Amino acid sequence: MHYLEILPETSERSCELTVRWFLMEYLCDYGLDISIIHKDLSKEGVLGWCLQIDDSEFEIEIEESLTGDEYTKTLLHELYHVYQHMTGQMQCEICAGFMENLLLDKYSKTN
Repeated sequence: MHYLEILPETSERSCELTVRWFLMEYLCDYGLDISIIHKDLSKEGVLGWCLQIDDSEFEIEIEESLTGDEYTKTLLHELYHVYQHMTGQMQCEICAGFMENLLLDKYSKTN
């Protein structure tokens, strides 16, 4: 079972749909606690972060100004880092960058 928290709560519904799709598609065998936090990341110069809090708890920060495919692609990129953590893969930005486009394409075909 997965626990998902999205902050602020007024964030668009597409976030929940995207996260739940990814978890069921790639991490259904794990019980995860994931918080998605939308905030201004402009000073950090990134669109998103994935932080592992403990073995099965993650915090994903997403640039609050993103919309549409750019938002979804960034969210999928950060979720792929969760996948890397959970499957024992080395954290690889190049791999996540490559996968974000493949994941976006696959996700777009299911919705």
